[in-house]
Amino acid sequence: MRSVLREGRQWALSPLPDEKLIEAIRLSLDCSHPFAVLLARRGGTSWEILIDPDRQGLHSPSDMPAIERAVDRLERAIADQQRVFVHGDFDVDGLTAAAVLYRGLRPFLPKNSIKVEVGSRHLGHGLSRPFVRRVIDEGFDLVITADCGINNVEEIRELADAGIETLVTDHHQPPAELPAACAIVDPYLAENRYPNPDLAGVGVAYKLVCALYERRRQPAPTHLLDLVATGTIADLVPLCSTSSSENRAIVRKGFSLIMEGEGSSLGLRVLMDKLSVNPKKISTTDISYHVAPKLNAANRAGDPKVAFLLLITELTDQAEYLSEILLDYNRDREIAQNDLVYQAEQTIRTEEMDPQEDGYAFVVGQYWNEGLLGLVASGLADRYRVPAFVLSRGDRVSRGSCRSVGEFDINSCLEAQSELLLQYGGHRMAAGFSAPNESLESLEQGIAAYVSKHQTQITVQASESIDAALSLSDVDMRLYTNLESLAPYGPGNPSPRFLLRDCSFANLSLVGNRRQHLKGHALQNGDEIPFIGFRMGRHLETFEAASKASLICRVGFDDWQSAVQVQGIDLIDEQATDPTSQRRTG
Repeated sequence: MRSVLREGRQWALSPLPDEKLIEAIRLSLDCSHPFAVLLARRGGTSWEILIDPDRQGLHSPSDMPAIERAVDRLERAIADQQRVFVHGDFDVDGLTAAAVLYRGLRPFLPKNSIKVEVGSRHLGHGLSRPFVRRVIDEGFDLVITADCGINNVEEIRELADAGIETLVTDHHQPPAELPAACAIVDPYLAENRYPNPDLAGVGVAYKLVCALYERRRQPAPTHLLDLVATGTIADLVPLCSTSSSENRAIVRKGFSLIMEGEGSSLGLRVLMDKLSVNPKKISTTDISYHVAPKLNAANRAGDPKVAFLLLITELTDQAEYLSEILLDYNRDREIAQNDLVYQAEQTIRTEEMDPQEDGYAFVVGQYWNEGLLGLVASGLADRYRVPAFVLSRGDRVSRGSCRSVGEFDINSCLEAQSELLLQYGGHRMAAGFSAPNESLESLEQGIAAYVSKHQTQITVQASESIDAALSLSDVDMRLYTNLESLAPYGPGNPSPRFLLRDCSFANLSLVGNRRQHLKGHALQNGDEIPFIGFRMGRHLETFEAASKASLICRVGFDDWQSAVQVQGIDLIDEQATDPTSQRRTG
């Protein structure tokens, strides 16, 4: 089939759910038929939880593995007035997890008895040897990890040999050998019976704090949920799954705090104000594309402690100052990232690589900024549609980040090369690693062999889902309000996409600073509605010539005109008469 706008993209409109269920939903909510179809497809007979995730509520922390042992150890630290050192990872999930532990534990421990370290990219993820030596030298009694620790077998053993216990809170896949911690709180442990295995690291830390408050008969620390929501969104964990919608409930509760100005983090509110993020209309997009990158800029182009201090400060002047530092970091990050992307592309051309032919991209640069490797790898993976490995060669050791595509498990790929690596870890779609310089050639050969063996996982094109067919007459304030009830959107609960058939277009114009967006009106059976197609200005002639075209769209709301808008338009082949099958489309 001819590809109209973007080659290789596929859409699928699933068969209709049971019509009796659709009708029952429609009558119960007095909603439109397309919205009832959407709920039936996503929620089945449990559709009410989609409308109100609070119906299911937050799960009890008592179901988390080892949570009772962990609380016992915290109670002993409190009773004996011990010194506690929290170590968080340096990304947004780790920063917010460390902030939640610090704020949650501080009321019960003596002043200045709790210290926090958020690591650095230079030392890698998790506990480092310098951190272990510092804990021992400064005489701490207990280490608590936040969003890390599950892979630190040797470091935790060294702490134990020095008489210092470690309490691990993490959400990463556990290794074959678990660290000798006094308790490991991780939803991926084999004995886990917790209903939500997709908690972010900050979610796990929050559950530990909640369990402590529950043991001490204190009200749950819900004021911390602004931090939990921020880390949950930033870490891209599913907001909904077949077993739980707890992450979505966490985000909704966190957003309610932010909207009312009642969240625990003054610094978060100040940063949002500087970014012109309206707290009254906060969305996952605001966190993902505006707030989280500024917090992450600290570990990519500066000092992650700045971001952590911003999250815990209670002084307005300090919050203003730290926010400005983060914005400076982010400007530096943008400049450095553009330069590194250019260098990576130059390397590919100079060395005559063909990532699409090879099935992967493996790019090495001398002393490249380690904080930007993941961003560059993500860009290469998106451009070439293959797994991308980007490495910074140091004097003796190279550090790398990698990103995946399709169904390819990039963490398993690294695991298959584990004998060549010093460290590695991550998820199916993203991971990091380090390796001796002398092993890089063998490492690339091993990756090439693994990719060749699993090529079908890369080339598989998962269809992008269409939630329901829609008519322009269905697009009104009622539908918009219904869709808002399903927010927040994100992984596991994507923003709904609808199919509009038999459309033509009028009043087309190019808008935006570089005239890259397409604006106009969609017409269907006498109905008309304004739309905007972001970054689709180059397809103006295609839209002008189209008749009886089908669209994939999202329904949004334009504050400027106070009118419902259709946004995020993709035009698909006007010859496509059977959208229930997979086809190449725009």
